Amino acid sequence: MLALLDEESRLPAGTDGSFLQKLYAQIAKPETKDVFKKPRFGNTAFTIAHYALDVTYEAEGFLEKNRDTVPDEHMTLLASTKNTFLREVLDAALASTKSPESPLPHSPAVSDTSGASRRLSHIPDPGRTSLVNSAASGPKRPGAAARKPTQASIFKASLSSLMDTLGITNVHYIRCIKPNEQKEAWKFVPQQVLGQLRACGVLETIRISCAGYPTRWTYEEFAERFVAYLSSRPAYDSRCVGITCSYHLLSGVQ
Repeated sequence: MLALLDEESRLPAGTDGSFLQKLYAQIAKPETKDVFKKPRFGNTAFTIAHYALDVTYEAEGFLEKNRDTVPDEHMTLLASTKNTFLREVLDAALASTKSPESPLPHSPAVSDTSGASRRLSHIPDPGRTSLVNSAASGPKRPGAAARKPTQASIFKASLSSLMDTLGITNVHYIRCIKPNEQKEAWKFVPQQVLGQLRACGVLETIRISCAGYPTRWTYEEFAERFVAYLSSRPAYDSRCVGITCSYHLLSGVQ
């Protein structure tokens, strides 16, 4: 879908309607009916089955938002600013969109003013950085103009970078749940919390974990852990560990 959006955004005569028709023609097929759906009424929207629930999107304005181009005149005006904070933000943004050998546009020096140490602004944008690096390393045709990255291409590159990071790290997720809309202390709205847990996929994750038995102990570990629940320690038969562990469990339940 993002590839079709980029393709339509780069066409001079591309419209939101033509983009939507391409989605219907190439994605709305029987094999993708569980993830992409066409609404029963109207021809201005499409529905995507996300992890938690189905979301319907209106296609109006998709191309304009995807292009999201900033006029060069605006960038020139921002480059002439003398505001310290804005200068730092602009430098970080320009550094993430240009290749290492490309010089930044000339702007007034900030380090000469006030003598204070300049703070370092870190604006992580792995998607834009990945696009810049791939464009710098790839072959270039003579006379070819550099394409400005679209929002869809930046998102795809950022998602790819995130998946690479997740693949090489041990990730722990922290989910923040809002107990009530009034932000009051000691007020818990069960239905609101349940809706957030369902939308975040927590309930589905718990169901999958319970069905898959992710925690697996050996028979020996199981026996040593639950023997304390018995009034008397039964005889341990190393030749039949499974039966011994079952006896431990049943005796403990009784």
